[in-house]
Amino acid sequence: MPDAVASHRNRLLATLFWLLVVSAAALATGPSAQAQTGLSGIDVSNWQRQIDWVAVAGTGNSFVFAKATESTTFTDLTFPLNRSGSTVLGMRFGAYHMGRPSGSSDPAVVASAIAQADYFLSVATPLKGELLPVLDVEYDGGLSVPRLTLWVQTWLAQVVARTGLKPIVYVSPSFWKTRLGDSPVVAAAGHRLWIAHWTKAALPILPGASWGGLGWSFWQWSNCQKIAGITGCVDGDRFNGSSLTGVVVPAYPVGAPTSATAPTIVGGPQAGKQLAAVPGTWGGGKPVTFGYQWQRCDAAGRGCAAIAAATGRTYTPTAPDVGHALLVRVSAVTPAGTASASSSATLAVAASGATGGAAPKAQKLPMVQGGNQVGQVLTAQVGTWTGSPTSYSYQWRRCATGVTSCVAITGAGGDAYTTSPGDIGSVISLTVTAIGAGGAGSATAKPTAVIVAAPVPAPAVENTIAQAGEAGAVTTVTGVATATWQPGALPNQAAVALVDATSHLSLKGTSVKLSFGAVAPLPWPIDVQYPAAPADAVPGILPLQGVWQPLAELPTPILPAAQQAGTYRDAAGTLHLLTRTAGRMALFAAGKWGDPRYATASKPRVALVNHVVTAKGADGSLVVYGRITLDTQAHLYVSLAAANGKKLLLPQKGSRVGWWLQGKPATTLQALQLQPGALPFRLRVPAAQLRAKGPRTLRIAALDPYGRRSTLVVKLG
Repeated sequence: MPDAVASHRNRLLATLFWLLVVSAAALATGPSAQAQTGLSGIDVSNWQRQIDWVAVAGTGNSFVFAKATESTTFTDLTFPLNRSGSTVLGMRFGAYHMGRPSGSSDPAVVASAIAQADYFLSVATPLKGELLPVLDVEYDGGLSVPRLTLWVQTWLAQVVARTGLKPIVYVSPSFWKTRLGDSPVVAAAGHRLWIAHWTKAALPILPGASWGGLGWSFWQWSNCQKIAGITGCVDGDRFNGSSLTGVVVPAYPVGAPTSATAPTIVGGPQAGKQLAAVPGTWGGGKPVTFGYQWQRCDAAGRGCAAIAAATGRTYTPTAPDVGHALLVRVSAVTPAGTASASSSATLAVAASGATGGAAPKAQKLPMVQGGNQVGQVLTAQVGTWTGSPTSYSYQWRRCATGVTSCVAITGAGGDAYTTSPGDIGSVISLTVTAIGAGGAGSATAKPTAVIVAAPVPAPAVENTIAQAGEAGAVTTVTGVATATWQPGALPNQAAVALVDATSHLSLKGTSVKLSFGAVAPLPWPIDVQYPAAPADAVPGILPLQGVWQPLAELPTPILPAAQQAGTYRDAAGTLHLLTRTAGRMALFAAGKWGDPRYATASKPRVALVNHVVTAKGADGSLVVYGRITLDTQAHLYVSLAAANGKKLLLPQKGSRVGWWLQGKPATTLQALQLQPGALPFRLRVPAAQLRAKGPRTLRIAALDPYGRRSTLVVKLG
């Protein structure tokens, strides 16, 4: 590390230590409070060199993205300083990787993307409460549009597989349109957009069909902002929303990993040509790390045994592999356990340079048979081929209507596919690959009609049983809410119940309890509808334990795969709560006591912003004043005790706790704070109360809507 950077680090750490000793502000104004009030931020790297984060924190910026890595060899040395310096001062922090795509073949492209994703995660280690990780896409590495698209999708998929997080994509409109074919497939997979468009216009230009209709989440609107604490220019960013809560890393799930979709092998099996392993998708605990073991089998894919030293992400078949099929076994490891899964075996490895005749070619295109309703089965007809195919492989794809770019459906590699709720509004395409002695050839069937939702039956009252291939509905006795689901969301014969419940915090009559006989989270959400919800109602969800949590507002009626719950209103004004988990749901009065947007998962946290100040009044009274921060709604109780422990009688006139108080003198002053944030306090102690000598004790207690209490105690000289 250069001396200048090391010196700056020491000064920064010393400054931060001083702040923590003399002030509790850093702990009290954490990311949750900042996100409520700020929509602006910056992004930094080693180009900004020495940053005075104390000064930056005072500029009103709420968040910061910092460069962590580039390719598989460069780590930004300022990354740990930027992370510690910004987070301890209350800014929401996120890490990004500058991608350097490479590869002269599909396996090489896949290997490059996975290696860079793993390298980024080893350095960035995204933490709970930080912003979602970011892929910076501004280099093409000389790749074609299809291969660059493959590289980007593979990098994103690897981060999803290892962390369960959906990374954000940073890109300019022109780069995405020209180098990635203006495709909306990444948006369709649930990845948010950080658009780089430097302009003074009110809105940025958006690629990929307005990012699949989702719009932008972050906007880098300037590459040269001048702010305190940073020498020279820094990028300026904006967030498209009122709270950053929906774009932060949640608590990682715990437990042993479980295989969701099997690993796959990319590349044709031929001696001297590289193969790449894709680890598949995994449920259970996160983050997860992967290990690889390549195995050699007989020509039919049986009797497999490990190949010595073949434990990397890639493998290049050698002469001993000729005539044998290969597979890769992937081990997934979390702190709670290890699990393994194997790919399908390849065809027998061909000798180096072997051709074996002409590759198969379609004479009559494949066809898809079946209806276009969710829950129905589509079957593949392979068509007719030249080249004497010996086997066929299948890949079902989901395509936006009128768009030629499609995304492969994970796990859909058989000769039949059952349409799912995720297909609604899309068309389904099928690519058949015919394999013969001369190689392989592919052809794509005509896509289906647009997939539509299955008709929802009249709701049962309070409970019902899910039926395979059918939609379902259940409503409460009062009819305040109705839950509906599409085929595939619940297992066959799962018991579903929606009953009225009670909650002293929510709007009367709106609390309901949803339960279902299935393991959560569900692959597709259940839709809980409140047709008579007030226009300003705040929806909340209460899992099996904990506190009411606010629901993120969805830009479209689609719940992203990594999100447990969300809400939207349809054109008729009906409020919809989409959830993959069971629990209680209710509506709350906006800004009132119990509003889940203003309550925290833990007990209240109250801290001083600065020193408590004491001063003498003209009438001989003592005035005690200062500022505190509060991270939740709370009923505040403020008192001042003499050295002997006796509480002093405080006049309310001339005193304040947030606002000026009225009423008779009291030993404990009270105020109801409905929103978190910073607020002043001022206590006036009459001269008659000052006879007792010795230090006095200030106590500020906070009681939240759930009855949880915390107390700040300050000794005054």
